[in-house]
Amino acid sequence: MSNHPDTTRDQTQNTVTQRALIAAGVFGFGFSGLIDVLVLHHILQWHHLVSGIYPMYTLDGLETNILADGLFSLAMLIIMGVGAGLVWQSERRTVVPLAVQPLAGAALIGLGVFDVYDAFIDHALLGLHQPVGPGGKSLSWGGQYNPHWIVVSLLFITAGYYVYRTGIQNRSGEREEAT
Repeated sequence: MSNHPDTTRDQTQNTVTQRALIAAGVFGFGFSGLIDVLVLHHILQWHHLVSGIYPMYTLDGLETNILADGLFSLAMLIIMGVGAGLVWQSERRTVVPLAVQPLAGAALIGLGVFDVYDAFIDHALLGLHQPVGPGGKSLSWGGQYNPHWIVVSLLFITAGYYVYRTGIQNRSGEREEAT
């Protein structure tokens, strides 16, 4: 007899795990976008989603920016919900429980990917907004795209990769001990 059923089960498990990791990354992307809009747009008021197009210092501009921020928040909640739903679906389809550490690493990678997207696409390419401090003073060091924001983003991605890899290595070690 061949090990065909075991091989098929392992392939299915790997597919489910890969889907869960991608879903965790999608969740992290949406989470980062939501944190960005809540903290940087609403609490610190450094910028709004379209403040590079509509001034945030006029009533009409502020209304437009707040509407855009609200729609963006809704989109990020939907993205988070899709990511969380797909992780949950993957968990229900797996034989072996999904490891939390690789999922957390994938979510951190997704978080960093959103920040890279924000810096390059929203700030540099589209010019939708730039962070400004009190009195309208730019917080953007070095031009349209913010090098410090890119560095923070890459640190999130690196930390996520580290958490993911150590989780995979720990999981592999557990399997070897079980055999």
